[in-house]
Amino acid sequence: MSIPKGLKIAVPAALGIPAALGAVRAAAANKTLPIVPPAVSWTPEEAQRYAEKLSAMVQIPTLSKKEDEPYETFLTFQETLAALFPRVFETLENHDLNGNLLRRWKGTDPDRNGILLMGHQDVVPVDQAGWTKDPFSGAIEDGCVWGRGAMDCKSTVCCELQALEELLEEGFTPKQDIWFFASRNEENSGGGADAVAAHLREQGVRLDLVLDEGGAIVDGMIPGLSMPVAAIGVVEKGFCNVKFTARSAGGHSSTPPKNSPLIRLSKLMVEVDKKMPFRAKLVTPMPEILDNVAPYLSFPLRFLLVNRNVFGGLIKAAFVHLSGQTRAFVQSTAAFTMAQGSTAPNVLPDEASVICNIRPSQQQNAEQTVAVLRKIAAKYDVEAEVLFSRDASKTSSPDSAEFKQLAENLRACLPDCVVTPYLMTGGTDSRRFEIVCDNVLRFTPTRLSKAQIEAMHAANENVTISAIAEGVKIYKYLLTHR
Repeated sequence: MSIPKGLKIAVPAALGIPAALGAVRAAAANKTLPIVPPAVSWTPEEAQRYAEKLSAMVQIPTLSKKEDEPYETFLTFQETLAALFPRVFETLENHDLNGNLLRRWKGTDPDRNGILLMGHQDVVPVDQAGWTKDPFSGAIEDGCVWGRGAMDCKSTVCCELQALEELLEEGFTPKQDIWFFASRNEENSGGGADAVAAHLREQGVRLDLVLDEGGAIVDGMIPGLSMPVAAIGVVEKGFCNVKFTARSAGGHSSTPPKNSPLIRLSKLMVEVDKKMPFRAKLVTPMPEILDNVAPYLSFPLRFLLVNRNVFGGLIKAAFVHLSGQTRAFVQSTAAFTMAQGSTAPNVLPDEASVICNIRPSQQQNAEQTVAVLRKIAAKYDVEAEVLFSRDASKTSSPDSAEFKQLAENLRACLPDCVVTPYLMTGGTDSRRFEIVCDNVLRFTPTRLSKAQIEAMHAANENVTISAIAEGVKIYKYLLTHR
């Protein structure tokens, strides 16, 4: 992570007598990860067997369906799951709802709340060019399983079910109920998760922990950090689609007027892109992330982060300007994704529009974020219409007993990683379960490279065979160390 020019200038100016104290504080914070063996291990034979199971799952094209659409493919997929994980499907109570898998492994202590392991059965369409392998082949090549859903998120479902399968085979009996849920329409924000969460609430079910996809074991999450990060999502940003429309009398392109609809929309988009007008703030889990990674950074960066009370404004500014990823951590974002104008090249549109996808932050909700854009749009005589809107999810506390226990167990399984809470810039089904659980965490114990993350919803999606095996064993560890 290179220090932005502004920081290089401002840091010396801010230093004085307190600099020595800050340097002492930074030096004292320096840490190295312990060199200890991980608490989990697996054999090559196990890893290959798990990969073959995931391959069979990927081969079934479970494209996302709305609740009212036929879902025969998902029934075929579930028959395959029952064959791959027979003990799970024979032993756990069946609470399935309309093609959404919901199973319960009853615990021995009726006074304890349960836990819920989550994933989803559905996958996004294969519309992208550049696939080098059949996207539904489930090819096992080059140390990976390839295909649509291999990573998002059939590997999660595979690891969870295989962990349950092995624990059943080993005679393990949980003290608390263990629920397993996999929606068939997570990718299109369908109603499966809503229905299941409502069903659990109606049955009086309370959960101590919900564990869904989201964060993972990744390299390069924090610029300047050399070791992997086990990132546990504690909050999701919101989601909002806004249609911006500019109107005029239209006309022939040979006599174009000033400020035609497309020009005004362009001015709006350029101003938003240039000014990044949303409120930036370091709110949970950003301070916690910085506190967790600071001890493992080089001295200049560690000095800045450890002395955040002095350099908080500079750190915030750096996050805004370093990259789109870092900016998304500290403010709402707006992406203009779709546009429509004239239907002929020589005709001026009497109406042109763009769709803006907004991800509201915790500190600036959807209504407040849209209000910022409305004000800018009004300058260019552009109308704004909210098509869909939801705020950020609740934030699960990194200080909760459930988070601390999960983090402790992950440190035992992943001694080479920094474990930290994390902000989800995307969305998952897990937010639906806030009505029955206070600790909704988003983490899949799978190692993912930058290239693998970029292949999500894109061509050549894949997951490493060893990562699948590690995930199975970590889920087993988490379930047996509660």
